[in-house]
Amino acid sequence: YTRNDYFSCKRLKYLQIYYFFLEKFVLLHKFNVHPYKMILSMTGYGKASVTFENKKINVEVKSLNSKALDLSTRIAPLYREKEMEIRQIISSTLYRGKIEFSIWVDKDEKDSATPINADMVEYYYQQINEIAYHKDISLELDWATLLRMPDVMTRQEVEILSEEEWQVARGAINEALRQLVEFRKQEGEAL
Repeated sequence: YTRNDYFSCKRLKYLQIYYFFLEKFVLLHKFNVHPYKMILSMTGYGKASVTFENKKINVEVKSLNSKALDLSTRIAPLYREKEMEIRQIISSTLYRGKIEFSIWVDKDEKDSATPINADMVEYYYQQINEIAYHKDISLELDWATLLRMPDVMTRQEVEILSEEEWQVARGAINEALRQLVEFRKQEGEAL
């Protein structure tokens, strides 16, 4: 290493430290938190619910005291593809504490019921009748037997997360985080 390389590395390190603290300062001001004016509690709670089409998207964030960020998540299967982005949103807002994050969806009961595949029921019924007729077997068939047959009661649609739904869910995440930060501010004022 030359002397110039040494000073270049040193300047780079100072710039990295400067930008790290600048980023944290900007994030604190984003949520109107001024660390030099008040103490923030590490304990907090935030919850938000939004409706999108026939779904109710619920977000809940809890925090407890911890020196570092310890984030645990429970994410509905539809939003698992966005887990890294969700973690990034949380870690950019909350940089300390034991954080428990949950997002789940409540659907309309009509939409969440498993449909009966009428074509499969008819197909099985005809097959059983044919076999009973050709083998001269008395037919005592009930609904419970037909409904237990393969593929009679299966959900075939695959849910895909649309960009519009993600934006709505993201808004709920930000609202829950805002409530948690506000809760921390109120607790800090009490200290």
